[in-house]
Amino acid sequence: MKRSISRARGRVAALASALTLTLGLGRTAGAQQDGPGSGPSTDEATLGVSYALGVSLGFLQQRALGNSTHTAFIPSLLGLAYVPLAPRLFLRPGLRLGYTGLNQGDASYGARIEERGVQGTVELGISYDAWLVPAFAVGTGFDYRSVNFVGRGIVADSDAIDRKEWLGLGFAQVGLGVPLFQGALVIEPYARLQYTLADDRSLWQMGLDLSFAL
Repeated sequence: MKRSISRARGRVAALASALTLTLGLGRTAGAQQDGPGSGPSTDEATLGVSYALGVSLGFLQQRALGNSTHTAFIPSLLGLAYVPLAPRLFLRPGLRLGYTGLNQGDASYGARIEERGVQGTVELGISYDAWLVPAFAVGTGFDYRSVNFVGRGIVADSDAIDRKEWLGLGFAQVGLGVPLFQGALVIEPYARLQYTLADDRSLWQMGLDLSFAL
């Protein structure tokens, strides 16, 4: 009788130990699956579209006189949407609206040609939510420019070459986001290959996107 009771107690203890081990492994696997990614967890990501707003600081390399190059600084407002496609995989459409002309290329002291304008683009990308957030996007847009001849000193202003123009552009871009504060802020350095119609000066662009989750 005592042996039967001891055996029953042993079986109950073994069953309890197995149940505890199973629950512990389940919790560990769930934690590993969710991970500390930049955005919502896998379950949350399937609930719907999320959005982010921010700013972009772009530095466009352009051909200048001779073999020199000019770096044009282009700050932009940035809007992104994240559309779930699969666990941790998102379709990422975006809009950018920037200003060009804050810095001008080298020119003589007596006169210079100034270009100022607005740049708007729309893009469609893919991003993967993990410890780091790789992203690839292609886009198109426009450049609206105001070109003016500005005289200085003994050189008088002239509107002979002044003009306003609309130019189309296209680009391909890769980036690697760094999520901070559980994905509330993402800092994404990027590299872009850009082509502007009727203007072969554009070479490539490096930049930094800072976006805040809404």
